[in-house]
Amino acid sequence: MNSLQISLIVLAVVVIVAILFYNWFQERKYRKQSVEMFTKHDDVLFQPAIEEIAESRIEPVMMDEPSEIGDVQVDSAASVEALQEAPVTHELPPAPTDAQLEFVITIQTADEIPSAAFAALIDAEHDAGKPVRWLGYVDQSAAWVDIAPWRDMAFTDVVVAVQLADRAGPVTESQLQGITQITRQLAGRFNGIASWQDIAPALVKANKLDQFCVEVDVLIGLNVVSNDGASFAGEKIAEVAQDSGLVLNSAGVYQRHNERGEVVFALCNHEDTPFSSGQMSALQTHGVTLMFEVPRVDNGLAAFAEMAQFGQQLAQALGGKLVDDNIRPLSPAGIEKIQLQLVHLYQRMEANEIPAGGRRALRLFN
Repeated sequence: MNSLQISLIVLAVVVIVAILFYNWFQERKYRKQSVEMFTKHDDVLFQPAIEEIAESRIEPVMMDEPSEIGDVQVDSAASVEALQEAPVTHELPPAPTDAQLEFVITIQTADEIPSAAFAALIDAEHDAGKPVRWLGYVDQSAAWVDIAPWRDMAFTDVVVAVQLADRAGPVTESQLQGITQITRQLAGRFNGIASWQDIAPALVKANKLDQFCVEVDVLIGLNVVSNDGASFAGEKIAEVAQDSGLVLNSAGVYQRHNERGEVVFALCNHEDTPFSSGQMSALQTHGVTLMFEVPRVDNGLAAFAEMAQFGQQLAQALGGKLVDDNIRPLSPAGIEKIQLQLVHLYQRMEANEIPAGGRRALRLFN
């Protein structure tokens, strides 16, 4: 072996040793970095990703009024912080609210809200001026339930649904602001937030809904009066009403109910004295009135026909005549005219997805 070969062998050994040393140094360097990285932070399995928080963080706004994010209102600084600290939960099924009829507020809390905490709020519901529904999500049954203060339950997800209109008119801005303030305070007590859509569009919707209600809220009245001004015996009125299936309620009104227990039409005294089961034998009256609430009755054409037929039967039994609100005799042509008006009203209600006698109509015209 000559000197050149020996030199090449030595050089090769040096290169191999250098490579091994470099690999050892790099491995030691990365091992040290990894130890430092995992010892400086909490367990990542129990903490949200820092990058996600940075991207989704909303800077706190130091003010008393709720902050606006897009068209959703949420609480200010404390509430945003509470939301970020709240544990991430699985996606819930939508609450059974009605976007056409209701203004919806959602509450999410880190601490459970016991049912008893809602007692004063539900008792004060009438102060809001409109019907309010309180719904809570139950994890065990994976369902939304009506919150009742007497139930031993607790909720971290709550929905408050305020009806936009009823026979008293549309919901007002002050009424909505009042209920949002109440829900915000409730959420704050249990380390959570309350959020809702912008109030302004809800007020526009409420006024449109109220205008629709005014136009279709029709009460049809038929009267039975005597031919010569004589009076009718209360005992005979009670006999005909009961034979036809009408039931006297506590307000002194005879009512005809359908198979679901809903009122189809009613019979009341045309004079001020209400009917009374113990006084019908002594009662004398100059007329009675039949009433039919158009938006509250399902299958209204048949219901009106039944009422008109009963009116004719009652007039014959009492020796009187059936007349309209203007005290004009109700002829077959008059009945047909009323039926045509009913057709137009029902078509309009169907077009607005508020069919007569349906759930929405019964809520609006309560």
